[in-house]
Amino acid sequence: MKLDNKIYQSYSDKINSSYPEYLKRLGIDNIAVEANGIYITDSKGKKYIDCTCGYGSFNLGHNHPDIVESVINVLKSNKLLNRSFINDLQVEFAEAIQRIVPSELTCSYLCNSGSEAVDSALKLAKLTTRKKRIIAAKNSFHGYTCGAMSVTGIPKFRRMFEPLIPGVTFVDYGDAQDLENNMDDDVAAVILEPMQHEAGINIPDIEYFSKVAKLCKEHNALFILDEVKTGFGKTGEFFACSSFDISPDILVLGKSIGGGIIPSGAIVAKNKYWKKFSLSFPMSASSNAGNALACIAGSKTIEILSQSNTLNNAKQMGLMLKSELEKIEKSHPDIIKSVKGQGLLYGIEFITPKLAHEILTSFIRKSVFAMPCYGANNVIMIEPPIIINKAQLTSVIEVISQTVCEIKQSLS
Repeated sequence: MKLDNKIYQSYSDKINSSYPEYLKRLGIDNIAVEANGIYITDSKGKKYIDCTCGYGSFNLGHNHPDIVESVINVLKSNKLLNRSFINDLQVEFAEAIQRIVPSELTCSYLCNSGSEAVDSALKLAKLTTRKKRIIAAKNSFHGYTCGAMSVTGIPKFRRMFEPLIPGVTFVDYGDAQDLENNMDDDVAAVILEPMQHEAGINIPDIEYFSKVAKLCKEHNALFILDEVKTGFGKTGEFFACSSFDISPDILVLGKSIGGGIIPSGAIVAKNKYWKKFSLSFPMSASSNAGNALACIAGSKTIEILSQSNTLNNAKQMGLMLKSELEKIEKSHPDIIKSVKGQGLLYGIEFITPKLAHEILTSFIRKSVFAMPCYGANNVIMIEPPIIINKAQLTSVIEVISQTVCEIKQSLS
């Protein structure tokens, strides 16, 4: 315990002073010593089911052995690790991505994170259209770089860093009429998420995205879809856009693209937008983008998802999670306002942030590690790795149900 306290204090002094305190308020004052599959083990030997999925980066679980082995093999091979020369792993990764994205998307730019991918998508839209305006959604979340934060529609994330990039208009998410009212021929792109996760899990009507694509086409604007959070199996499909049968002009990828082993990101776009991209050094230059470790981890991730039953498991476990959470919601309408989500990404909306915090700390005491939506702190996000099995998910659901019942009794 003394070592844990020392590490916490050093982390606070040298890295981030607020995060250790936040974890302690949730009841976590030990360090992590091991992560394997859906589990994290702390220094006291307590094992948690990780329902944060590493903030969405570990769809295939922590330290997937096949991905770890592939990265180790590249390290041992003495390959050139960065991109000063072209290597076969970059091409293999780009080809693997092309096989799983909508068929019109053929060209990839490999980068280092989802936020960087968002920035790259915005740059490509401006470079291609030579227009100035970007339309984004209120309550959206796209990342923390200046470019990504400029199109993030949660005011408290932006406030301390303004002014950000100019020319961004925010519209109501899911409201095609509001988008149409704000469209003109100076719009370079519209950027949206298939599901607004940090705002409390908001999902629009299925027709919304086809209307967005139509408006973009009418105004010669690019439709950018940010699947950093929802991609690579989270909803039971490779990408959530499969559910509404449209192909964006640019697809943004990140988080689980590297299997949780290597930080990575990418944008994938239609070929007709790529000529100017290729001619622009500031568009595509990055020392470590597309490095060998990220490429092999990404290729192996796609291989696992393509050849295993994992996507179907995510779909089936998602249906189970939906059904059970809706039962709990129906039994406790005085505590739970709503349950929203898709696949293995759900939000439980409680009546107050204080109540959500109390329930979350109880989850953690019972060895289920979860987090709130940071743009809606009365919503607890339930996001286990998509490899979770029925017995493990049953344990999670039992903890949720038991905790809500206990809280209800304490309020009586």
